Amino acid sequence: MADTTSRLTSLKARITQLADMAGSDREGEARGLAAELSTELDRLMAEPPARPVSAADQQRQAPRAPRDEVERCPVCSLRSFNFQKGSIRESADGGLEAFYRCGSCAHEGWREIK
Repeated sequence: MADTTSRLTSLKARITQLADMAGSDREGEARGLAAELSTELDRLMAEPPARPVSAADQQRQAPRAPRDEVERCPVCSLRSFNFQKGSIRESADGGLEAFYRCGSCAHEGWREIK
C-alpha cells in the first residue's frame, strides 16, 4: 500500500501543478477540477488496503474438473452421465458442482465435485 500511497500523493501534487499552470481564461474551472480530483485522491488514500489474495482463494478460483467425468445415470442406470465441460459453478453450501447430461436418456443434473 505504501507504494500506491506515494504514487497517489505524487499524482495529487502534479494535479495542483497543472491547476497553477492553467491559463487565466479558464483558471477557475481548472482550479475547481484540481480541487475535485485532489478530494477524490484523498478519499482513495484513506481507504483500507485491498485484502491480499491467499493461496486458498487462488485454488478456489480455479475450479477443477470432476474426478469422474462419466458416472452412472440416476434415471436409466447406464454409465453415460457425462460431465459438461465449462459448467462448474459454486453450490449453495459453498462447494463446487458440475453439470452432467446423460447420453442415453438425456437426463440432466448438477452433481457435487468430489
